[in-house]
Formats: sequence, structure tokens, C-alpha cells
Amino acid sequence: MRFSENLLFKGIDDEKEEILNHIKSGNDVFNIYLLCKTHNQNLFELFEVSELLTPYYSRQNYLVLGLARGKQKGMELAKEIIEDYYNKHGSLEGIKNAIGN
Repeated sequence: MRFSENLLFKGIDDEKEEILNHIKSGNDVFNIYLLCKTHNQNLFELFEVSELLTPYYSRQNYLVLGLARGKQKGMELAKEIIEDYYNKHGSLEGIKNAIGN
């Protein structure tokens, strides 16, 4: 997995660096979800850390856009990214190519 240069966080305040270091070292972190840019027609995928550490997903080389504490916070993060893009551009056209770049 790769991490966006503009990594976003939701519900993770004082532990950002510690959590990120655990994940980069290949360690699972309980109740942390990774918001990733997809390789298919979807815009995002939300994974638990343990899922992306499996051999199958680690070969997919996902781009991690954000980290969130819990699935709900992960969905909120996705919503915020979409709303921010829409507010800046007036539509969602081109969002898939713009995200993560």
C-alpha cells in the first residue's frame, strides 16, 4: 500500500504518527479503517487495516487517502472528500482522476 502525500485523518488526534508507523511496519491496528482510492469503477473502498495487510490486498498496492477510527468515521471522511470536491468544482465530474493526485 502507498500513502497519499495529503493523508487525511478522522477521529485520530494525538495518535496519528504512532498509528501510521504501526501500519507502515505491517502491524494491525484495532478499529482503524483505511480509505483508499480504488482500481475499479468505485470511487473509494474502506478497509480495516488487517484486511489490507493480507497477501491478496497487499499485492493490489492501494493508495491510502485517509485513516479513520471506526467504520462510521471512515464513511464520514469519504463524504467530506466528495463534498469538498463538489463545493470547489460545482460538480463531481473528474473527481476520480483528481483524488489522490
